[in-house]
Amino acid sequence: MTEEEQKYLEIKYDKNSLNTIELTIYNESHTLANMIQEYIQNDPSCTFCAYKVSHPGDNFVKIKVTSDTSKPVRHLVIDSLRKLSTNIKDLIEEVNEY
Repeated sequence: MTEEEQKYLEIKYDKNSLNTIELTIYNESHTLANMIQEYIQNDPSCTFCAYKVSHPGDNFVKIKVTSDTSKPVRHLVIDSLRKLSTNIKDLIEEVNEY
């Protein structure tokens, strides 16, 4: 397996926009990107969040996030991903109870 095949997440800070980050997630599609976008947008410090899949044949999604000055964009992303992860874990536990 090549190094490129092993990569799952790439993070780049936007040099032209303050407090902006771009995540590239490999081997994922609209499903995960849409959930991540929703959780990030629910944070009041989020001023922009959007994702795109450039071409249906691409095996990656790009998510661009900007936050206001109340929270570093990195913290916004981490907090949102933790909330999403917690909710998924809770859902799995509920399903396991049945």
